[in-house]
Amino acid sequence: MSGTALAVTSFLVSEIPAHAQGQFAPNATAQLMISVNIPAGDLNASLLALSRKAGLQVFYDMNKVDGLRGNAVSGTMTPDEAFSRILAGSGYTFSRSGQRISILQVSSPIMLGPVRVGGRYRIAVPATAMIGNLPPTLPGGEIARGGQLGLLGNRDVMDTPFNMTSYTEAFIQERQIRTIRDALKDDPSVRGIFSEGTAGVERLQIRGFTLDNVDISYGGMYGMMPFSGITSELAERVEVLRGPAALLNGMSPGGAIGGVVNVVPKRAHDTPITKIEADYTSNSQFGGHADIGRRYGKEKQLGIRVNGMIRSGSTAIPYSGMKTALVGAGVDLRLHHVRLSTDFGYQVRNIDGVLPYYSLAAGVPVPDVSKVKRNYKLPWSYFNGEDIFGVFRGEVDLFRNFTAYGSVGVHDYKYRGAYSQYVVVSNAQGAASGSSPVGIVQNGRYLTADLGVRGKVDTGPLKHDLAFSANRLDLTMGRIFGSNTDIPAYALNIYSGKNYYPLNRSVSVPYSSPKTGTSTLSSLAFVDTISTLHNRIQVTAGLRAQRVQSASYSTTTGAASGIYDKTAISPAVLAVFKPLKNVSIYGNWIQGLQQGTTVGTTYANAGEILAPYKSTQYEVGVKADFRKFIATFDVFQISQPNTVSNAATNILTVNGNQRNRGLELNIAGEVLHGLRATGGVMLLDPTLTNTQGGTYNGQRAPNTSPVNFNMGLDYDIPFIKDLSVTSDIMYTGSEYIENSTSYRRSIPNWVRLDLGARYAMRNPATKKGKITFFLNVDNVTNARYWNSSGARFLSLSAPRTVRFSIAADF
Repeated sequence: MSGTALAVTSFLVSEIPAHAQGQFAPNATAQLMISVNIPAGDLNASLLALSRKAGLQVFYDMNKVDGLRGNAVSGTMTPDEAFSRILAGSGYTFSRSGQRISILQVSSPIMLGPVRVGGRYRIAVPATAMIGNLPPTLPGGEIARGGQLGLLGNRDVMDTPFNMTSYTEAFIQERQIRTIRDALKDDPSVRGIFSEGTAGVERLQIRGFTLDNVDISYGGMYGMMPFSGITSELAERVEVLRGPAALLNGMSPGGAIGGVVNVVPKRAHDTPITKIEADYTSNSQFGGHADIGRRYGKEKQLGIRVNGMIRSGSTAIPYSGMKTALVGAGVDLRLHHVRLSTDFGYQVRNIDGVLPYYSLAAGVPVPDVSKVKRNYKLPWSYFNGEDIFGVFRGEVDLFRNFTAYGSVGVHDYKYRGAYSQYVVVSNAQGAASGSSPVGIVQNGRYLTADLGVRGKVDTGPLKHDLAFSANRLDLTMGRIFGSNTDIPAYALNIYSGKNYYPLNRSVSVPYSSPKTGTSTLSSLAFVDTISTLHNRIQVTAGLRAQRVQSASYSTTTGAASGIYDKTAISPAVLAVFKPLKNVSIYGNWIQGLQQGTTVGTTYANAGEILAPYKSTQYEVGVKADFRKFIATFDVFQISQPNTVSNAATNILTVNGNQRNRGLELNIAGEVLHGLRATGGVMLLDPTLTNTQGGTYNGQRAPNTSPVNFNMGLDYDIPFIKDLSVTSDIMYTGSEYIENSTSYRRSIPNWVRLDLGARYAMRNPATKKGKITFFLNVDNVTNARYWNSSGARFLSLSAPRTVRFSIAADF
C-alpha cells in the first residue's frame, strides 16, 4: 500500500451478497454534516479525499478498486451520504464502526438502486442517460466538469477529445449576465460581433468562424432558440465545444463550423428552489425575475421548474430602449427505467431606436471611434420579435447499459420592424448617408426530431461505447420587405450627430409574409468508442450521412425555384490517451458541413448545385486535472472551402480555401483558495489560399483577430464573510475588415474591463435562504472600439453599463 495515505489502510475484504448493500449505514441524523465538493474521478483518490474531509479511517483493498471511477459529490451532507454517492454503481458498498469505514465488494457489481441523499431518495441514472445526468461542477461552481457531446452523450472533460467549457447558472448569476452571448465573454475563442440593439442576430465567432442564433442548440437540438437574442434565464448551463462537430450534432441550420454552443435547459434540483430578484440596468431599465423549482414523490421522481422575467426601459445607448419578457418551464419525470422531460418557452424582445451598422465607402479610412456618435435620433425605428418553443424528450433503459432515446421540438417565431439597416461613411470628415428605411416581416417554424440509442458493451480487455442516431429538422420561412421608395436615404454626420432625416415620416411595414423558403436537414450517424486499460486509451470512430434539401418560393406566384438536394458523408476519428491519472492527451480529425452553392446565371455551369462544403479540423491537445481546476492546451487547424471561378471556362467550383491555424490555452476552476479563474488565450493565423485568380493568396483573412485574451476572476474577500468581487478583462487584437491588393483597412485592437461585487446575508424570512446584493459594471472605462462583422460592416461597442440587483432565496 502506498505510504502517502495514512488515513487509508489496505484491508482485504470478502464478498457480501448484493442484497445486503447499504444495510450497515447508521442513522444519518446522528452524524455531523460536512461540506463536500469532490469531482468525479479515480475512486482511490476520491475515497482518500473524502476520508480526510470527514476525519475518518477508511479500510479497503486499493488494488481491487484501481481503475474504477468514483462519482462526483457536492453539497452539505453526512459522511455516510457522501460515501454512498461516491460508490454508487461501482460494485462496492461500505460499513461503519465508529470512526472506521470499511469498503466492501458486492457479489455482483451492479448499479445501485436508490441512493439516500439528505434523508430522501433519488433514483439512480445510468451513464448512458442524458435526462437527470448533469455533470458535476468544479470547486467554486462556475464551471462544470463535463458536458453534452451530442451523439456521444455526457462526457467528463478528461474523457472529451475536444476543448470544451461549460459555464453554469452560478457563473451567469454572479455576473448578472443577460444574454447567452454575454455568458461566453470570458472565452478567448469566442467573440461577439453585432452590438445589442441592432436588428441583426447576436452573432458569435468561434475560432474565427461565424455562428448565428439558429446554430445554438437547446439540449442538443437545433432550431429551438429565439431568433434574434437568447435570454440567459433559459439556461442551466451554456456549453461551448470548439471546432466542427458534424458527427456529434449533425449539420446546423446555418452551417456553423467554428464550434457548437449548447444551452442546457433548467431542471428542478433535489433541493427546493425559490428565487425572486429585482434589478436595474442603466440608464433606466427596471425588471424582475422569479425562479421556482420543486421535486415531488418519495424518490423525487417528478420535477417542475418555472421561471419568468421582464425588463423594460431605456438602455445605456442614447435614443434606444428595449423590452424583454420570458416565461420558461421545465418538467421531468424520472422512473427506474424510464425518464421523460418537456421544456416550454415564450420570449418577447422589442427594440425602439434600432442601431444601424456602419459601412465604409471605397478609400475612406476607418473612422475615429472615439468621436463617433453611438446612435441617431430615429424614433420611428423599431424591431419586435416573438418566439414560442417547446421540446419533449424521452429515454428508456432497454436492458443493462443500453438506453434508447427520442425527442421532438417545435419553434415558431415572428419578427416585424422598420429601421435603417446601415450608414455609409463617405469621407474622412464623417459625412455619411443612412440607407433608405425598410419595413420587414419574417416568420418561420422549425420542427425537429431525434431518435437514437446509446450503449456499453464489455468484450474482455476492450470496452465499446456504441451510439446510433437519426435526426431531421424542417424549416418553413416567410420574409417580405415593405415598399418604401417614397422615403429616401438621409444625410448625417457620424461625428456631429447632425441628422437630416425628417422625423415625422412613417415606414410601411407588411402585416404578414407568404412562404419564401423551406429547408430540410436529415441524417443518420453511428459511432463506436473503444477503450482499454481502465479507460486510459480511448479511440472513437464514426460517420454521419447528411442530406440537405431546400427550395425558395416566389412571393407573388408561390412557385418553387432554386431547389437543392444533396448528400454528404462526414467521418471522424477521435482519441484520448491518459499517461497519468490526471493528464489526458487528445486528438481529433472531424468535419463540419455547410450547404453548397447553387451556381448563378452568370457562369457557364449555371444552375448546378454544388455538394455540401466539408470543413476539416485537425486538433491535438493536452489537459491536466489539478483537482480544483483544469488546464487545457491545444493546437488546431480548420480548413473552410470557398468557391472560385475559372477565368478560361467561366465555371464556378469549390477550390478556394480559408485555413485557420491556432493554439489555445484555457484554465477553469479554483486556482487558489477562494479565487476562481476562467479564461485563457487564443492565437490565430487565418490565411487565405487558392483565392480567385490567386489574388489574395497568403493574406490574413478579414474580420478575424490574431490575438484574443480573456480572463475572468472571482474572489472571496477573506476578511469580510460572504463578500466576493469579480473582474473580467477582454483583449482583441487588430483585424482587417476586407481583402485588398494594395492598402488594407483595419480596426485597432481594444481592451474592455468589467468589474462586479456581491454580498450575501441571511434571509430573515427563512431559515436556510439568503439575500444577495449584486453590483456589476460592464466596460468600466467606457472604452470605445469597433467590432467587425464582415462585408465591411462595423458595429460600435456598448457604453459603460451599470447593473444592480437584489435576489432573495427562500
